Amino acid sequence: MRKKLNKIILSTCLIASSLMAESSFFDDTSSLIGVEGGLSNLDVERNDAVNPANIKKYNMGHAGLKIGAQSNDFRVFLSGRYYNADDFDYMTTYGLDIQYMLNITSAANIYFGAGTGLVKMRFAPAGELNSRTISDSYISGDIGVNVHLSKSFDLELGIRYMGIDATNTIDSVTYTFDNSVSGYVSAIYKFKMD
Repeated sequence: MRKKLNKIILSTCLIASSLMAESSFFDDTSSLIGVEGGLSNLDVERNDAVNPANIKKYNMGHAGLKIGAQSNDFRVFLSGRYYNADDFDYMTTYGLDIQYMLNITSAANIYFGAGTGLVKMRFAPAGELNSRTISDSYISGDIGVNVHLSKSFDLELGIRYMGIDATNTIDSVTYTFDNSVSGYVSAIYKFKMD
């Protein structure tokens, strides 16, 4: 189901971009470079044959870089993020996000969007000898406010939900990596390319 949804989101982005190429979408566009930082949590469920399901919530900080383009109403980003948490050797995401912006005032807009991408992680549970490696797709949705500090700089405050739904089983012990919710702040530089 999730893989089908990823394909639908990616197909929609590609079709929308080709349709917008025929319109005036690119008449007033800006290129974007953003730096993001925030706090996230991740639900991890442990199951084995003896013990009942045990869910642990990990709190982690994250930092990211995103590049993209913006028209009057839409933004598209390619992003990479690194997450730092106990029991994880690493956790990174690489993705594509598309956002629609509601221009409420000349000083700010509200945005909401959807995204998809790849999550990679190595998880070393306490008391286990083996590390667990995950490489799986995710889908996401976000909402927030984008404040125009100047013509070239924006500050965005947002919340992102990420659905991972990945599992790893070793020696009849299964870990399921489920949902992640992030609160984040981004500084975005806008510029025109000739």
